[in-house]
Amino acid sequence: MDLVDSVFDDNGQALMDESFDILGKYHELIINTNKILIAAVNGPGVGYGASSIALFDLVYAVPDAYFFTPFVKWGLCAEACSSVTFARSMGRQKAAALLLADERVSAHELERAGLITKIIPSENFLPDVLKVAHRIARLPPRSLAFNKELMMRPLKQELLDANEAEVAGLKMRFRDSEPKDAIRAFVLSQEQKKQRAGKARI
Repeated sequence: MDLVDSVFDDNGQALMDESFDILGKYHELIINTNKILIAAVNGPGVGYGASSIALFDLVYAVPDAYFFTPFVKWGLCAEACSSVTFARSMGRQKAAALLLADERVSAHELERAGLITKIIPSENFLPDVLKVAHRIARLPPRSLAFNKELMMRPLKQELLDANEAEVAGLKMRFRDSEPKDAIRAFVLSQEQKKQRAGKARI
């Protein structure tokens, strides 16, 4: 039995089920919190790094950030409520480019689509994001919490339902042969790259 097989045996499946359940509980906390959540993206957003940003209240990114979600490529499914949030934020067709067509999307495209609040130059990125956080921290906290609750009210149940469906989907997809085949192909390609690199040095 190789490493890939061990990930997909009964013990591996049980471990992944537990991991997906923990991920789902984490998403429930994010959906239900009345705290203001700020995401600062200073590099590539790949997979969860892309799908999760729509759960944040404010999202800032550097100009050269890019995003892609290779869920279909890996035989898996959407996560972090992205099956709902992406289409809500940018329309179904643009969401399909990310979730179904394996396209890489720039920060500028996502800013235009409404998924990114603002693009900030790299040299001032963290200080400028912290300025926003500090400004918000000085606002009346109960008013902040109440207004966020009002904004989330029409969305919350839809997000909780999407989270539940996606967690169940991840468990189901992980039992399919497609993720195993995709991971095995990736491991093989990495081994072949190492072999070619080794021959090139000789």
